Amino acid sequence: MRYAVIAADGELTHHQGHPDWKSVIGPEGKARVFLPGAAVAGWVNDIGLLDPKRYPRNAVGSCVLATLGARVQPYAGPVVFTGWHPFTEIGPLPDPGFLDMVHGDVLKALAGQTPRAMSPSWAEHMREIADHARTSPVPGLTVRSVKLR
Repeated sequence: MRYAVIAADGELTHHQGHPDWKSVIGPEGKARVFLPGAAVAGWVNDIGLLDPKRYPRNAVGSCVLATLGARVQPYAGPVVFTGWHPFTEIGPLPDPGFLDMVHGDVLKALAGQTPRAMSPSWAEHMREIADHARTSPVPGLTVRSVKLR
């Protein structure tokens, strides 16, 4: 199976075989990032945002996910991309060249350039998403007692 990983430092690598989720994403478990209308799924550490020392923010991965239709939010640690089909679920990444292109466009935008296929407003939006991914506060946990009757 073909899959790709964007490391927290922004580097994109392609791999063959089935991902060892614990070593690639982390032992806490994986969470699927919904990419509407795409034959691709993104995967992140289920609780990566709660441990910034272990799972640094992934600004490039956050921008690539947003470009592919994910919710705009900071993602932490590696981001894994696989193929996705609603019936068979995880499968091989269908077109790795497309992911390479999106990744390259995001890197150009973060370097202050506007990729040819994109608008200046898209490039500015990518820089805003990256800044949000790097600087947003770590989410807190709220514990509430529940009174049972």
